[in-house]
Amino acid sequence: MGSIVRFPGDLVTEHDRRRLKAAADGSPFDLEFRKNGQGVMAPYLTRCGHMRPSFRLRKTPEGWEAISLGAEETGMVAAQGRSAEELIRDLGQRPV
Repeated sequence: MGSIVRFPGDLVTEHDRRRLKAAADGSPFDLEFRKNGQGVMAPYLTRCGHMRPSFRLRKTPEGWEAISLGAEETGMVAAQGRSAEELIRDLGQRPV
């Protein structure tokens, strides 16, 4: 019998990528995938017109979290959503 390989629950799948891209379309954000500190591709949101990413997205058992990358709020959970659409919609309503 072969061995069973379990993938971590926070791994962003291709299905997740498609949903994130669809949610970011028409939003005030550009979506980009970059390698994080562990060498894993992670999604980042950059508010249109800004040079640096505003949020790093993290998959959780409950859905998605946006981790702030701003100077004052670095590392804080800025928003949560059950779906990518809900999360990006909520982030888009926040003041700049």
